[in-house]
Amino acid sequence: MRVGIIGAGQLAQMLAMAARTMGISLMVQGPCGDDPAVGTADGWVHGPLGAPEAVKALADQVDVIGFENELIDLTPLQPLEQAGVVFRPSLAILSRLMDKRRQRHVLQDCNILVPAWIDLNEALAHPERLHQIGYPLMAKAVSGGYDGRGLRIIDDGEALKVFAEAVCPEDWYLERVVDFERELAMVGARSVTGEVRCYPLLETRQHGQVCSTVFAPAAVPQGVEARAITIIGSILQQLDYVGVLAVELFLAPEGLLVNELAPRTHNSGHLTIEACATSQFEQHLRALTGASLGPTDLSTPGGLMINLLGFEDNQKTYTDEQQALAALSGFHLHWYGKRVSRRGRKLGHMTRCLAGSTPAQHQQVIKESLAAVDRIWPVSPSVA
Repeated sequence: MRVGIIGAGQLAQMLAMAARTMGISLMVQGPCGDDPAVGTADGWVHGPLGAPEAVKALADQVDVIGFENELIDLTPLQPLEQAGVVFRPSLAILSRLMDKRRQRHVLQDCNILVPAWIDLNEALAHPERLHQIGYPLMAKAVSGGYDGRGLRIIDDGEALKVFAEAVCPEDWYLERVVDFERELAMVGARSVTGEVRCYPLLETRQHGQVCSTVFAPAAVPQGVEARAITIIGSILQQLDYVGVLAVELFLAPEGLLVNELAPRTHNSGHLTIEACATSQFEQHLRALTGASLGPTDLSTPGGLMINLLGFEDNQKTYTDEQQALAALSGFHLHWYGKRVSRRGRKLGHMTRCLAGSTPAQHQQVIKESLAAVDRIWPVSPSVA
């Protein structure tokens, strides 16, 4: 089958790389000819991201269309779906997940725990209801937020008043800041026939609300991973979802809480390229094309991913740094080829397969790996 992807960033780039090894033709759609995936894919349709005329041109050349991210207005695409264009997941399902407030209702309908939350408008109209949640609060944009965007910490009532006057309250909701023990993630997939496969539970660490490192397996009791599998399986089946789905989780005193859902391949799953039998990108393509899903077991004792985040605003190619990173023994460099560096922007990532069989041994290798990369490329201090 021929696959189209709306979006041409690094996720689409890695999908295109996986497609080549699978003998699948993959085309991307996006506005810029220098986007990471354009040079890797088999074709590129130029146009504003998700513009109906561009998506129609893409649909004329492929059998099924998937999405790289959630930054797309789905409403103008509905006539295409009604006319027979196959989107996976479907637009109806995506519309429930691209809106983070609707995500909350989806999760509650599945009886899945989420942090206590309230719409900003409701909190302003009934401030007494905030007593049940308590400060500090995390204000979240209903849509468009990622990598720290669309998030604000609200420390008290006065800060809430100032914030509400500066935004459109309809576009935000408030959530209790969770006193979590660990941040976790799980990547799973569901096929057209309803087959579900889940990857090992991942531990993620953030810096400035942007993911900085991910490693597997997460050092948690087996029951925690079993609960995470139940959570993601319930979501996939309840929604009749097709494709890869990522679930961000908090391990909190009250148990596992779902932070957010990402209806696509995800930054936390990058280590699956080297550390698992089937990468998340191959898995997504298997699901989109109606094939059976591949095995998701770790093919190594453990895996580590380090994001290479921009540390300055520049248009450098970082050739010297790329060469030094590529020369590190035991590491795999994935460089996205973005033309502009901005602080916190994901420019690439490093992966390493971990030796050792205990959490202590893995942590030692992680510490050494972070130090090795940090000598070449700044690694955030929060992950040491």
